[in-house]
Amino acid sequence: MLMIRNLHKRFGGLHALENVSLVLESRKIWSLIGPNGAGKTTLFNLITGTLPADSGKIEFMGEDITDMKPHEICRKGIARTYQQKNLFPNLSVFDNVVAGMLKESMEEQRRKERVYEILEFLGLEEKEKEIVSSLPPLDSKLVELGRALATTPKLILLDELVGGLVPTEIEKICQIVETLRDQGYTIFQIGHEIRPIMRTSDWIFVLDEGCKIAEGSPEEIRNNKDVHSVYLE
Repeated sequence: MLMIRNLHKRFGGLHALENVSLVLESRKIWSLIGPNGAGKTTLFNLITGTLPADSGKIEFMGEDITDMKPHEICRKGIARTYQQKNLFPNLSVFDNVVAGMLKESMEEQRRKERVYEILEFLGLEEKEKEIVSSLPPLDSKLVELGRALATTPKLILLDELVGGLVPTEIEKICQIVETLRDQGYTIFQIGHEIRPIMRTSDWIFVLDEGCKIAEGSPEEIRNNKDVHSVYLE
């Protein structure tokens, strides 16, 4: 589904990403871990067109998207959430989710039905009229996920979706992510919370100082000495 080849990105003299290559197949949960500053969010920004790559190639569904604009990449079927809250704070839950559908022409009734389907799936149907700025952290994260789902994506990038949540909330997010995979979505997630990463992932990539240092199954990553030396210890 997604193929990244020899991707490079510099910020001045800093190598944010250096010769990174990844391959993601469909209908799986892929995870990206590594220390702070390893280049994880930078990679997401390059995939979604928020930042331009210095060199390398990104292909999605066999098509080169390396130099496409963010809205073009979204139309191709890639959606994302953000590590920092990125919602319309003064709008309602309903309006934030429906914003993800505005790229497509659709009958108003069908648009509403689709939003309600998403809100019900996320357990937000009773909060549709609440203003987003008043929501607790878990609900804010679910609204952002709902807006991503509203774009009808094939691939969803989740940047620290469980960050700052308590264990019961993390469990709910894990269940939702696993259900999305079972429904046919492909998930690519960044995480610092190792337990949910190990639980949900089919495959894990590890970055350190802009370079991929390992990839493998959760069990392989758990037992990888190089990963322990830079991250897990």
